Order: sequence, then C-alpha cells, then structure tokens
Amino acid sequence: MKSWLWLPMGLALASCGPSAPQGPLQLRPNAVVLSAEEVDAVTPTEMRVQTDKELFSGQVVISDEGEGLVRRITEATLTGGQVGGQAVRKFYLRTEEASLEEAVASGEVTLQTDLTIGEANMARALEGVSVQEFTGRINLTNVRFEIPNVPEGRVVLNGFIEQTLKPSFQLKFSQGSLETFRAGVVGNLKAQITASIEANASYSPFSASRELAAWNLKRVFLVGNVPVVVVLQPRLVAGVSSQAGGKVGVSVGIAPTFATNLQLDYSRLRPLETRWQNTFNASFALNPSFNYATPVEGRGSAFAGVVLDVKFYGVAGPSLEARPFISLSLNGSSANLKSGILGKSQVEAGFRVLGRGLETRYEGPSLEEARTFSCQAPSTCSVN
Repeated sequence: MKSWLWLPMGLALASCGPSAPQGPLQLRPNAVVLSAEEVDAVTPTEMRVQTDKELFSGQVVISDEGEGLVRRITEATLTGGQVGGQAVRKFYLRTEEASLEEAVASGEVTLQTDLTIGEANMARALEGVSVQEFTGRINLTNVRFEIPNVPEGRVVLNGFIEQTLKPSFQLKFSQGSLETFRAGVVGNLKAQITASIEANASYSPFSASRELAAWNLKRVFLVGNVPVVVVLQPRLVAGVSSQAGGKVGVSVGIAPTFATNLQLDYSRLRPLETRWQNTFNASFALNPSFNYATPVEGRGSAFAGVVLDVKFYGVAGPSLEARPFISLSLNGSSANLKSGILGKSQVEAGFRVLGRGLETRYEGPSLEEARTFSCQAPSTCSVN
C-alpha cells in the first residue's frame, strides 16, 4: 500500500530585482555589446540591428535580446544609413555560436537573486495548484494521482508550501578562459502537506510522476556594461510509487522546515574527471503524522520538489533539484516511516556558452538528508 507524503520545495522566480553583481568583466578588443533595443530581429544564424557601433566579421556580440545571446559575426553587411537624422546604421549580420570566454578576457562576478512567485510568472499548472498573490504561498487542493486498474483508487495531496530560496551564480575568467563556474540555491522551505491513499482492493506496484506547475523568469545582471543573462525555469514536480496487499485507507502528513544549500560547480584547476562536482546539505525539523485503521501489508513512497532549470544566454545548462520525500512500509498494525530531503544537480551536454570545458554532460549523485520513525496504528509515530 502506499501512503505518502509530500513536501515540495515550491519555487518560482522573483519579480524583485537581482542583487548588484561584483565585477568587473574585462572585455576583449573583438567584443561588442548590443542592447535589446539595438536588435531588430534574430534567427539562429542571422541578426538585423540598428546601432551607432562599428560591426565587422570576427567580432563576438553579447546582447540581452530575448533570452540573451553570444554570437560571432561571420559576415556584416551595411543595409541602411542614418536613422531619424542620427548616426545610427542598419546592419544585416550572419552569425555562429560563440562563448562568453571568447569575449571576456578576465574578471570575476557573483550574482544572486531572491525567489518570489506569483500567478504572473506561472507558465502552467495542474488543477488544484494555485499561488497566493503577495505572499507567494503555493496551495495544493485535492491534487490527485489515480491508481491504475483500481476503480476509485487514488492518492490525494493537500496543504501548502512556502520558501525563501535564493539562486546564486559565480563566474571567474582568467588566463583567457573560464576558471570557475558555480550555480546554487540556498534558503528555507516550509511545508504542511498531507497525502491520503484510498483503494478498495490490493494492487500491483505502480509509479507515477508529473509536473504540477512551472514558472519562467528572465534575469539580466549588468556587470559594468556587460549583460549577463540568466533565465530561471523552476518546475514543481511530484511522484509516487506503491503497492498494497488489500483494501486500504491511509493518511500520512509532515510539517517540516528545511534549511538547504545545494551547489553545482566547475573548476578548470581540478583534474579533468573531477572538474564538475556537486554538494548538498540540509538541516530540518520534522513533524510526521500517520493515521490508518485497517491492518495491511504494503509499501509506498512519494516525493515532491523543485527542479530549477537554468539557461545562460538561451542555452540550457545547470539543473538543481531539491526533493523532499517520504517512504512508508506497513506490516499489519506497525509501520516504518522515513522522511527527509534529497538534493541533486546536473548540467546538460553542450553547455559551452560560458566557455570551453563545460560542454561535457555531468549528472551528480543524489545526496540525502533524512530521519526514520517507527509508527503504530492508528496514529502514533516516534523518531528512531
């Protein structure tokens, strides 16, 4: 059977501005910055711009247009003279992919922003998931998972999640290339979630997972005159797996507060096989609840959490996941319950927009902080 609890780390992105970056970044002579206002149109291989700058083949363009871009000009054609009486000209550019280290000679920058969520930033959400304006609290109201091949068999989630998480990034360029890159989230998560399962018969093992909600937010950090463009795409996800040896009705809940710190970092100074690394730690208070009346054999687990996908200049890169979870094993009138939070990070293959060396896919190990409890029917649990 499965009983499971859900604690997600809800997360979405702030409407308040990013913190002031530390810098500066020293550009190479072949680098040129174009604002979004100077860019008229963009395709994967072409740009049309209006600018008073000199543009020519071989330059590396940095812009906050769209999701941001870093491009090398392979051909520059002047298509128009003065615009509105000003010394602004129109250019047609052929371009190809480039990396930030081809435009930046040296410098170090640290970026950080708050996460505050709202309906305005929400890209999509399942029925039963809503966000309170101003507070950013994520409410879950009868969010359902149907149990396959079991009539009226279902798992239902109710409760809320609050968070004060901050994503942060660090870039350091030296000796003509990227030396250090770090992405992380740190902060607190508070949840009050209950999960109930009802099934009128035994059933075989099943598992399901889904995205409950997603947000999208662009951040532009101006480091001197250089825009560092980050798109943050948090997704609220949940999953469950279970089986039961008979008719069952179980409710499990937890009201935790987590303090978390999840980091993914790259260092050119480490040996090749260890250049990517991830770390995770958490401290927390747990208050589990457990209630069932029908002795049954079974087991189940559930998770819910946030996957924070990050793009730099429109290129998919780091992904940071914080996954609160619960697992339960029932044996007659007794049960063993485990709950905690799991951290995981990875980076997509081809993530070279910041610099060569980052293009190899990295998937870090899952790192867990948890506690176990012994429970007795109908409603008693004690920490082991």
